[in-house]
Amino acid sequence: MNNPLFNLANNIGNPIALLGTLKQDPIGMLMQVGFKAPSNINDPRAIIQHLLDSGQLTQSQLNQAQQFAKKIGA
Repeated sequence: MNNPLFNLANNIGNPIALLGTLKQDPIGMLMQVGFKAPSNINDPRAIIQHLLDSGQLTQSQLNQAQQFAKKIGA
């Protein structure tokens, strides 16, 4: 299954740098891979919930990304 979060990580190359940039500009980073979220949402959990609710992200993709984050200690 194609996972846009992994595609984003591959484009950045460094997962730790990705997380830092994602914390600074979550909407901008997500838009780079085609996600769409309202610009007035600043809470990362609310952004993820919006992506799940809108069908832009599946629970399986989120689970994969969370497992990856745990592996790298994020």
